[in-house]
This record gives sequence, structure tokens and C-alpha cells, in this order.
Amino acid sequence: MRLEEIDWPLQQGVEDLRRTYGNETSAHAFPSLYIWKTDMKLSLFCGRELFAVQFGLRGANSWFFPCGAAPAVRSFIEERLQEGAQPCCLYYAQAEEAALLEEWFPGRFHIQRSPEDDEYIYDRKEQLELKGKPYRRQRHDLHRAQEHHSLQVSTIGTENLEECRQVLDGWKARSHSYGESGLMDVAAGETMLRYFNALHVFGILVKVGSSPAAVAAGYPLTESVFDLCVCQQITSDPEISTFARHALLENLEESVREVNGEEDLGIEGLRNLKEGLRPSRKIEMYACTQRG
Repeated sequence: MRLEEIDWPLQQGVEDLRRTYGNETSAHAFPSLYIWKTDMKLSLFCGRELFAVQFGLRGANSWFFPCGAAPAVRSFIEERLQEGAQPCCLYYAQAEEAALLEEWFPGRFHIQRSPEDDEYIYDRKEQLELKGKPYRRQRHDLHRAQEHHSLQVSTIGTENLEECRQVLDGWKARSHSYGESGLMDVAAGETMLRYFNALHVFGILVKVGSSPAAVAAGYPLTESVFDLCVCQQITSDPEISTFARHALLENLEESVREVNGEEDLGIEGLRNLKEGLRPSRKIEMYACTQRG
């Protein structure tokens, strides 16, 4: 098995396999892997029937649950179990994958919920309409932003990348909490902007008056699901962030029905924020560790 750096020649292979085998998670999408490859120490094995991501931050025999044909996935895991130097650990396993693992290797893995890895899914129509009591806070913030600020929205492109970077730099300068394994999504936005064409990024820049204030952006996971990778603003005003998210949703392709808000990294404030936005569902994740 030959591990490779996560780089552009592997992009098509990863995305073809992900779509062929119906994986719609943000964790396994090439843009996410590329954005996080340094901080999470990710490497990639990509074959004809599966791809597997080595999670180097957690150890040499730690992996994202492989994506591919079931026989190839089972064979890959069996080989990792036989390596012996370190226990095999599998992360970002969905419920049906965890069940398969127990069926294939009964009693050999300790399988537990990993809520910090759950991906928050939002119904685009609900988030645009903001009807009813659950969305009262968002409606308040959106109206406040529109009433108290002179707001301008433009699509991210080469002509405003520098202004977008100003927003991300301002956001990075603020105090932040760290998640599991010391992770924090500070660098993700910078990488996304640097390679926004190659990663098929779509996003918007919000200005208050003539000053850059917020950036909201991401990339398509499928034709109907969009991954919201970054929503950052210079100030801590919640209404600006609410307006930026809403403006992005308004400008997405009509075919987009759901937005993936990604995981919360185990950061309490981020979890509270994502729960407060009222997800319609979650993709529940499991961590699976080889028993000694």
C-alpha cells in the first residue's frame, strides 16, 4: 500500500469514488481533506475500488472509515488489523458503517458515538424562510442587520479576494477555543481562498458600508447538498453572521436543498451555535477502536 500526499492529481479519483458509493459527508470530500491535511496530518491511499485517509494526528494506524466497495473496504480493514504495531482506529464512521464493522469483525472493535464529529444538516428552505418560534432569534438578528447597517453583498472572485482575506485575518485575531486534538478552523478559510477555483468554492463577501465585514463560503458535496465551510466576520455582532449565512443561501443554485454545517470539533460555543441554528438532522458519527 502506497500512501500519497493529498494533492490535485488525486482529486478526481476521490470525488468519483465518493459519489459512486454515496458518501455525502463533508469529512470525506476532497476539499475538506485538502483544507485540513496539514493540521490533521492526513495522507491518502486511493485505489480503483476505495480510498482511505490516514489520520496521522491520531496515529499511524488511524484512519477515516474507508469509502468504497464493501469487499474492498473489508479487506483493507482486515489488513490494518493484522499490522499489529498499533491498534487499528477508524473515525468518521456512519451508523450503517459501524454496523457493518461489527458484522464483519464481531467483538474486535470498541464502537462508540463521537458527537464532536457529527455533521449538522440544515434544510435550505427552512433557513431562508425562518418561520415560527424556533427561528425567532435568527429573524431578529437578520432584521436588525438590515435595519441598522448599509449592507452590500458580492460573489467571491479574484477582484475581492484581498478584501475576503481582510475578514479572515480580522476573525483570526479574535480569541478562539480549541477542539479535539487541539484543532481549530483558523487556517481552513485561508486555504479555501487560496485555491478557491481548484476547490470549486462558491461564496459571498458582505460589506458594511465600504468595509469588508463577513465571508460565507463553501463547495458542493452533491447536486443537492452544499457544504458551508466558512462563515466568519470581523466583529462579534451575531446579526452580521446571520445576514452572511442567509445571503449565501439566497445565492446558491436552486438545486441545493440542504446545507452541511460540518462538525463542531467538540467546542462548546460552536456546538451551541450550530444547535441554535436548528439543524433538520445530523449525520451521526462513530469512533471504532480495535480491542486489545
